[in-house]
Amino acid sequence: MKRTKLRKTAFIVLAFCVLAAVCFFRFRDKHTFTLADEPAPHQDLKSEEIQPVFGYVKVWSAQDTDVKFTDAQDPDRVFYIGYVTPGMPAVVRLEAGRWYKVEAQGKITVRIVNLRIE
Repeated sequence: MKRTKLRKTAFIVLAFCVLAAVCFFRFRDKHTFTLADEPAPHQDLKSEEIQPVFGYVKVWSAQDTDVKFTDAQDPDRVFYIGYVTPGMPAVVRLEAGRWYKVEAQGKITVRIVNLRIE
């Protein structure tokens, strides 16, 4: 009797862990964006801005580059990632809930953020 109860509990815990992992990865993928230093064809983009969801941003780059984050409301607040190289992501702490303009050479991928396009 004890063994069946233990198996049921283990199954429920395992199912919960799998469900939590699926939800986390779907959330993460939904808030991951690739930004380029040139607008896509046939689009009239004025700017792209990101907003950190949790107070930090993880950045990947397709080429060696510096990344600059400028606060959209206060341009004097600037944050830098000195050097990002392909395959080596970098993390920068930014204030959650604020919008930042991103500048870099080439394509960069930022995670976990909201994106605003004008």
